[in-house]
Amino acid sequence: MTQISDAIGPRYLWLTRFFPYPTHAGDRIYSARLIEALADQDCQITVFVNEGGGDAALLPALLPNGSARRVEWITCPPGSGSRMARYPFSRLPRHALRFSAPGPRQILRSVLARQNWDAVLIDYVTMGWTLPLLKATLRRTGDRPRLVYVAHNHEASVRQMAARHSRAALPLRLAQRIDGGRIAALERRLLAEVDCVTVNTAADLALFETDAPQQRYQILVPGYDGPQLAERTLTAETPRRVVVVGSFDWIVKQQNLIEFLEAASPLADHGIGIDIVGSGPTDLLDKWRHRFPYATIHGRVAAVEPYLQGARISVVPERTGGGFKHKVLNAVFQRSPVFGIAGSITQVPLVEGQSVRLFADFPALVQGIIRDIDALDGLNALQSAAYAACQDQFDWRDRGKSLRGLLTGKPGE
Repeated sequence: MTQISDAIGPRYLWLTRFFPYPTHAGDRIYSARLIEALADQDCQITVFVNEGGGDAALLPALLPNGSARRVEWITCPPGSGSRMARYPFSRLPRHALRFSAPGPRQILRSVLARQNWDAVLIDYVTMGWTLPLLKATLRRTGDRPRLVYVAHNHEASVRQMAARHSRAALPLRLAQRIDGGRIAALERRLLAEVDCVTVNTAADLALFETDAPQQRYQILVPGYDGPQLAERTLTAETPRRVVVVGSFDWIVKQQNLIEFLEAASPLADHGIGIDIVGSGPTDLLDKWRHRFPYATIHGRVAAVEPYLQGARISVVPERTGGGFKHKVLNAVFQRSPVFGIAGSITQVPLVEGQSVRLFADFPALVQGIIRDIDALDGLNALQSAAYAACQDQFDWRDRGKSLRGLLTGKPGE
């Protein structure tokens, strides 16, 4: 546990699944940077971390200097698998059920009771397990903070699409459908109970507005504060490689990558290397290394920038997954030309054929790579146009100001 600063201003309680540092995945980047941006807005923030993921005494050392150290962090111990015995008798999806163990419940009750909160932010759908506890506390204390749901995706549509495209064995597909239905139901309860919802793309906003047209929404497109490469020119010396950067811990991301790798074998026939960079279950990464010998599976790395600079094309092979793609900005600001699937890259000012290349499906994507890998002038024009289009468009400070305005009911603040 870290101590809250002496800052004055509104008091906000942020409920999140995991300690977001290190920020090695898009969902952790989004949570961490929003918390930091809000902390810069003259307010007090306490973050309840449902699962600390390790020794709580060691977690403060992972906090970056700056805004994150002005936040109070309260972490719970890792959840127990024994909780899953209740799954057949619960309405909660799998992860939400695990999060709702007695230990976290007791800690959250004490946090809620210790003061009046101006707003409570529920970060990600599986933290919806807290809704009954929040309502019970509010009835008992008479306190009524503003309740905000911080959405990362429109989960109902993501789970439906993932189930349609799943090629898992029948029992696992059935389990995915059941859990996806529970996720969708929990999402609907959040939409019905909270005062406002933040979303990270206009596409998700349209889906949410269909589900709950009377709800209040605010688009908070992620920012970018990572390294930027001022200049880069791809030459004949640039390795004839493509790179996929991401996090592959979620089954939907795993499914997307497998489909791409299954289609990508022709790249090896044309002397084109493939780098897969990002975290994932160790046993699964090992399985991919044996199944797809023409790809180099690196796993989690200290920095992705050398891999982006060591390839001619950055591939975003996602047909399902929804939400904003942080990896797109990683590529754009490292001046790596972006190739992806049509409809999967949203909320970035990239134009097909001018600053990004988009394809109908994975086979078409692979053929596009083969066709364009040596068209260096075209690739350089693509990355230059993408950098120019995105520069100065993704400032986290603006997101913090917008979120503070939403919480205070003063959008212009």
